[in-house]
Amino acid sequence: MSGGAEKAKTPKRFGRRRFLAGTGAAASFTILKPRLVRSTAANSKIALGMIGCGQRGAWIADLFLKHGGYQMVAGADYFQDRVDAFGEKFNVENARRYTGLSCYKKLLDEKVDAVAIESPPYFHPEQAAAAVDAGAHVFLAKPIAVDVPGCRSVEDCGRK
Repeated sequence: MSGGAEKAKTPKRFGRRRFLAGTGAAASFTILKPRLVRSTAANSKIALGMIGCGQRGAWIADLFLKHGGYQMVAGADYFQDRVDAFGEKFNVENARRYTGLSCYKKLLDEKVDAVAIESPPYFHPEQAAAAVDAGAHVFLAKPIAVDVPGCRSVEDCGRK
């Protein structure tokens, strides 16, 4: 070879500390139970309430249940027939089926973990704010509001 032979790179020393750190990390990763990663127990389900129990609400409820980890526990709608049909389909107790314009407030008093809001969009800002104030997680259908102030109201709720 010409004047400057390249030095062969020597591998870094693989010491005891490096070995223990690597194998410890690998072992802990493979030993973790899936329920610890998801941060919920394997048998626990999120108690979900539906505000707006029409066709779209029932469709969204089906999607939540197919995903798994959710249980429909309450329904609220302006129309009695819609909330009854929803309750029958998703096994919601009669006592947890609410009707009327302010029925969502009764649903939120039930201490659900989360709510899906599938009501008409002009109700979304008020209902989302009430759900956040009640400490529930919110799934909100689009459009989130019908005007800019409503959108900003929902945005403010999200920042809480």
